[in-house]
Amino acid sequence: MLPKTNDTQLICVWLDNQLLRSEEYLNAQEELQTLFETFQSFNNSDDCTDFITEYSDIKIVLIISNVLGKLIIPLIHSCKQIQSIYIFYSNKSISDDWTNDFCKIKGIFNDFQLLCEEFKPHTIESEENLTGISFLSCSDDINRQDPSFMYFQLLKDIIFNDTLEESEEETKLNMINYCQKACADSQISLKILDDFRKSFIPELSILWYTKECFLFKMLNKALWTPEPDVIYRLRYFLRHLHGQISIYAQSQRDHLSKMIVYRGQSMSTNEIEKLKKNIGGFLSFNNFLSTSFNRRVAETFLFGCPSGVLFEMEIDPTIQKFPFVNTKELTYLGDSDFEQELLFSIGSVFRILKIEKQNHFYRVRLKLSDDVDERLANYAMITREETRTTHSFLSLLKLMDELGQYGSVDRFAQMLEDDIGISLNLNLRGSILHMFGIIYLKRGQYKDSLDYFDRSLNVYLTFLSADSAKLSPTYACIGSVHSRQSNYDKALTFFQLALDCQTNSVEPNISSLIYYTQNIAHTYSSIGKNNEALDYYKRVLQLQKQYLGDNDPSIATTCSSISTLCLRQGDFMDALTYMMQSGSSRSNDHSASLDPNAAADSSIQSGNHALSKENYEEALKHFQHALELQHQFLLPNHPSLSETNHRIAKVYYKQNRFEESLPFYLKTLEIEQNSLANEHPSIATTYRNISKVYAGLKRWSDAEKYAFKAVEQLRKSSEPDQNTLAWLIFHVGSIYHQQHQYEKALIHYEEALQLHRLYSPDDDASLAGAYHRTGDAYYQLNRYETALVHFQKTLDIESKTLSDNAQTIAHTYSSLAATYLHLRQYEDALVAADQAIHQLRKTLPENHPEVVKLRDKSDAIKQRQQSDRFIY
Repeated sequence: MLPKTNDTQLICVWLDNQLLRSEEYLNAQEELQTLFETFQSFNNSDDCTDFITEYSDIKIVLIISNVLGKLIIPLIHSCKQIQSIYIFYSNKSISDDWTNDFCKIKGIFNDFQLLCEEFKPHTIESEENLTGISFLSCSDDINRQDPSFMYFQLLKDIIFNDTLEESEEETKLNMINYCQKACADSQISLKILDDFRKSFIPELSILWYTKECFLFKMLNKALWTPEPDVIYRLRYFLRHLHGQISIYAQSQRDHLSKMIVYRGQSMSTNEIEKLKKNIGGFLSFNNFLSTSFNRRVAETFLFGCPSGVLFEMEIDPTIQKFPFVNTKELTYLGDSDFEQELLFSIGSVFRILKIEKQNHFYRVRLKLSDDVDERLANYAMITREETRTTHSFLSLLKLMDELGQYGSVDRFAQMLEDDIGISLNLNLRGSILHMFGIIYLKRGQYKDSLDYFDRSLNVYLTFLSADSAKLSPTYACIGSVHSRQSNYDKALTFFQLALDCQTNSVEPNISSLIYYTQNIAHTYSSIGKNNEALDYYKRVLQLQKQYLGDNDPSIATTCSSISTLCLRQGDFMDALTYMMQSGSSRSNDHSASLDPNAAADSSIQSGNHALSKENYEEALKHFQHALELQHQFLLPNHPSLSETNHRIAKVYYKQNRFEESLPFYLKTLEIEQNSLANEHPSIATTYRNISKVYAGLKRWSDAEKYAFKAVEQLRKSSEPDQNTLAWLIFHVGSIYHQQHQYEKALIHYEEALQLHRLYSPDDDASLAGAYHRTGDAYYQLNRYETALVHFQKTLDIESKTLSDNAQTIAHTYSSLAATYLHLRQYEDALVAADQAIHQLRKTLPENHPEVVKLRDKSDAIKQRQQSDRFIY
């Protein structure tokens, strides 16, 4: 007689009447006895049936041979005590087709060891954990919802609603083709899939879900993570299941009263600790959620869980945001013995009321909630409008881009190649290819990005003229890829094409005109063509003032760029004028009160302006405020968070506050490594920045390590920008230079300069510093002739690229003077010293310390010359 207990038990029952039993057979029974608290073995069908029906408060896992199963299962399948059935082959000549009619059959085995694996705790735990739980409350405010909740709600909304250009038959075919590949190793699953293909109708979606076949597991696993690509492939069934739950929820809601339902759930120790810390906060079940009206039934699911949780859920049927259905009222699910469940659609949100320890599990009280974080909801609404399209594939790509979640982009790219429906819709295909180009551009995969933009352009050109304004974004994006690869001539060509298409259109888009003109201005500035850059920036300013108004915050950024260019050219009066304009043009952006993204951008603009004026504390305040806002609405690995962390680190670095700078650069690196492509060049830049901080801290081994990491990172790219590579190599040399290891420094300096000579113009302004630094290393090693060559090269570049009164030219003359002095070429040394004094006097008074110092140096040269004459 089975002892009665207060709790419902899960019992393993084995039924087989064969007399000859193998060692594997006996070992399997022995192992199952260790896995289940109660194990019963029968060789008589009547005895087994009597045992099953005698106790109403037990749950049974039945293991039965295929011979007896074919006879017995039709008689006992409806018994509510039987939770699941597993079949092993005792006679392989018998077909298993009959098993398709019984949803409680979970598996068929001809290997006893594999059968036992099904019941080991790690297996049970992994299956139960397919119910994904997200903690939605932020650590600093339990009433504020986490951005992950917004992401899942947007994902759900896209799948359910962006369907205008989707075909029902194509979505079904896509799903079946995917499932055939995923279930290729399971004949049982393939048979179920074939049945689905032939007999599925939307009205029976809930029935198919309750079968708990491969579809149940595949769908819930995809929703738990979530996996957008798998969710997209399964969207046919997902939509119908949600639709049916919503329909029945509407019809049932009027006669429902408040109720309590239960769910037994395996959870990790870490998740339980999160529950304890979030009392009063929110959690969400990302997948379809099955709950029971019977607490004992729910507790049976805690069997074998090393750390189980019993959720006790208070349900108010007046809350209509999250649909649910009482399956007991669905007549097509079976007879009156069918277990009464409340089935929720995906993304249901609950408030955590209480958690307490029971005997072997935690009891957690929840309450269905429709409370919202208004600010996050507003941002979600704005993001939704940005991502809304007529096809869920394109909308998901846009969501991926908006939220910086690029992990599944390659799988989406493969799906595109297999999707015949999309390939036939040229406008849709062009838009999707363009979106892939944008995502790969942001990930730093420039070759892939250019390929997708080219393919997009080719598709568009089949039904648009080459000068159509609709092609402007594609031309501009192609220009951006070339710009990132330092192909500036090609970049300018495509930026100009984009601008011309808009300018010549009947109704040009002003925002686009401004953006494309900015691209051209920035490109000219990058290659040192300051006059051309100034011309285009002034065009931008004119457009902004004409169409956006004098107080638009973007004017400040443009004025700041113009001021920087004026400074480069030595036009200090104009630089000051535009700098003052940039300050007066700043105003509060009223849209920021609704859009936290706009508020963060506004703070970043203010921070950039303060930084340009070297007002570091103010810049830090704005950047920190932006970061605080971004944490409220962006996912943890969003690229924008890395950019803001970088800005904060940079402000600390410029103040030589290296200890404070380091954690922000390290955080930048962490986010970039999680969000960008493995070979993205921005990661190399961050390695270099970390190296510079370690150098500031005199932690030379770390500085060297990260300097080399920067070079290695850029070389991961199939086509690394050679000029950028040269600068990273040069940085390695500078680390050795700062340690006075001049020989090692020169190895890297010369390697870098060799690359610059191959890939940069001879008069590239940025190379002046590189030649001067190399010259100094030779000078320190007393190799004055070689140092002289490099200092002279520095002077040649500065004379061509800097304004006539630039003070850095004076410093180069001073280096030449010192080198000539060591070579005892006194006349040349005096000429260089006098040139240095003359250059400084263009901007500094006679009594300025730097001028006085150079005059002293000139006098010292004369004395040295006189001394040498006396000696010789």
